Amino acid sequence: MAATVATTTAMLPHRACNAVVPGMTADSARGQWRQVATVLDDLLQNWSAEKWAVEVGGGDAIRTKLGTQGITSPLFQIEKAFKALRDSEYVDDFIEFQETTEEFMEVLYRADSLASSSNNKTGSGKQTPPAVFIEQSRVEVVKMQSIAKKLNAMVK
Repeated sequence: MAATVATTTAMLPHRACNAVVPGMTADSARGQWRQVATVLDDLLQNWSAEKWAVEVGGGDAIRTKLGTQGITSPLFQIEKAFKALRDSEYVDDFIEFQETTEEFMEVLYRADSLASSSNNKTGSGKQTPPAVFIEQSRVEVVKMQSIAKKLNAMVK
């Protein structure tokens, strides 16, 4: 005897995880984004690899500017600002904007991870010096700055 099973697939394009922060408008998201370029420029201009490498937790100074530690940076919850912008009148090409913001977030997370790694002492034997991770994080922040320029051109 054979049994028949019926299934249904529902496509839900706007899941709760994609929701915009309550109270965040396209205007406030645009204002937050406009501050990001200044933060990245300032971070790179005042990069202090030697100082941060010798401080305990020196990578946290980078992470604070990147908005992944603390809530003072305009980069804090920038992904939610991107979500508010993507459906707004400030962005013409939804797909290009979405792909570019995903690239920006990937680079931000790499920069954060490398900065965080500079705080850790791992394993025995010869360890990678914190300055190496801090320099690798700087390279990622430079990439972020480049992607931010592309995004600036997309946000009216």
